[in-house]
Amino acid sequence: MNPILKSAPLAALRDDAELSREPRVLVSVLNYKSVDDTVVAIRSLQQQDYPNFRLQLLDNASPGDCVARIRSHVPNVEIHVTDENLGYCGGNNYALRQGLGEGCEYVIVCNQDIEVGPDAVRRLVETAESHPDAGVVGAVELCHYTDSVRAARGAGFSYWTGRCTWSDDIPAGATLLRAKYVQGAMVLFTRRALEAGVFMNEDLFMYGDEADLGFQLARVGLKAYVDTRVVVRHKNREKYYNSRAGYLHQRNRVYLVRKYGKWYHRAGFHLGVALLELPAKVVVRALQGRARFAWACVLGYVDGVTGRMGAGRATSL
Repeated sequence: MNPILKSAPLAALRDDAELSREPRVLVSVLNYKSVDDTVVAIRSLQQQDYPNFRLQLLDNASPGDCVARIRSHVPNVEIHVTDENLGYCGGNNYALRQGLGEGCEYVIVCNQDIEVGPDAVRRLVETAESHPDAGVVGAVELCHYTDSVRAARGAGFSYWTGRCTWSDDIPAGATLLRAKYVQGAMVLFTRRALEAGVFMNEDLFMYGDEADLGFQLARVGLKAYVDTRVVVRHKNREKYYNSRAGYLHQRNRVYLVRKYGKWYHRAGFHLGVALLELPAKVVVRALQGRARFAWACVLGYVDGVTGRMGAGRATSL
């Protein structure tokens, strides 16, 4: 077993006096159509050594018997089910609003396909507590399959291409990094950020949400930090040539440039995409036998320009 995943005393075993000394935390795992990976994630989070947190599973209206199967493996976990698929952003916002309404000082939202060490929640809270300007605190994302660092921190956003830049560089001895934005597989939101109106942007549905959060934090004068002591092993694999992902990536790039860029950024972006990138993508992918993916990217661009956001056409691709 990986040493960072060794077991630790359950928070439920801590006495009431210890609980009252620590900030209250809601930890929420967002699930959609997953069972095995989700059970692993829940069991990993159940082993946290932080004394005052509540763990829940939030199922995003998964079809079939996902929830029943999860419950059979982890019968003691609290489960909420949404009425419809709210997307990654809407699903996590459900948990963020819930935590804010319940008086939690921090809400940690997690993907369904992660594993973390027993000190993850404690470390994230320590960093947030010691930095009054923190809006969100993230972790280092490690690829579950290769043990390589996928993302340490968000380094910037290009208004010309509509793309995020990620850095995997962790300076020797650094335990804390300032970031433009953080990876979203496990991220802590502070109450001060939520009270300032910093939530995930449901217009995006999913993809591009990290950069949007970074822009929101800058607007309200809060910062994003990465605690390098916290490692999140993420099982996510890039969905190359997946039509839904292609649609959402292309559409959300248009949205982010339109919302945050200057007029000249928007002009340069559309000239580059409409005249060069998109036609080339259509031709190349069609020749590769991926015409469906190419068409999804075209639809994404069109919907981004016309403002068809939220789920858009994603659920039909």
